[in-house]
Amino acid sequence: MKKLLFVLFLTFACSSIYAQIKANMPSAPVYSNGESYGYYIDEIPGAVSYVWSVEGTSGAIIWTMPWDEKMVDLTFSRPGYSHIYCTVTMSDDSVEVYQYDTGASDE
Repeated sequence: MKKLLFVLFLTFACSSIYAQIKANMPSAPVYSNGESYGYYIDEIPGAVSYVWSVEGTSGAIIWTMPWDEKMVDLTFSRPGYSHIYCTVTMSDDSVEVYQYDTGASDE
């Protein structure tokens, strides 16, 4: 039983350490010109849902992917910053929130 608990703890600890939101094109600039930019989070073992949200001054609109809830596209309507959040619910009903900060500039 102790080994099982240790393995479960280790799996959860490792997944939490490496889980993060990533940009599809991390080195490319982000513009507020109406184009969409993709973001994703790697699959987290034991996760049952991924819910995305965004807030900030860039007027970002979030587009979820119906075929893969670990991916979203964002369209920025004006220059500014945005905080992208992915709220992950685990099979034990615990919740983890991951954040990615980005900014959009004029063309």
